[in-house]
Amino acid sequence: MKSNKSKFLWLLFGVYCIAMFFILFVRRKVDFGFPYWEQVRMRMNLVPFRSIRKNVYYIIQGTDNYMMRNALFNLLGNFAMFMPYGFCFPRLFERFRRFGMFILLSVGVLLSVESIQVLTLRGSFDIDDIILNMSGALIGFLLSKKVNCRADGGSMK
Repeated sequence: MKSNKSKFLWLLFGVYCIAMFFILFVRRKVDFGFPYWEQVRMRMNLVPFRSIRKNVYYIIQGTDNYMMRNALFNLLGNFAMFMPYGFCFPRLFERFRRFGMFILLSVGVLLSVESIQVLTLRGSFDIDDIILNMSGALIGFLLSKKVNCRADGGSMK
């Protein structure tokens, strides 16, 4: 029988997954009128740190409040969005408490999310999103380890 903490964590994770589905995939398809594969190509950034540098520039420049807010939202949002995943997943699935397994799963999940977004024309495939999402997931994973460490009396597994 599951403990109340476990049931509550499953409930929170379920709500989180539903929210993420809506945030990531339930948005209007934007069609620029170009051929499909041209639109896919236009929505891809495979150069690491290109978007991050651009967003940091807008924040530091600070002359355009709209761009500055968007840049801050993009950076912090992409970082924070996968922290709950990194915290909950290893606590719910023992197999993914090992760092290597968690990394493999996370890379697969993030590549899938970005691919689905770009192929459905409901977003883009941005390597910087993957970098920020993965960073947030890793912080969540480490926090999960820290919580487990305290619960186990000090030994980080």
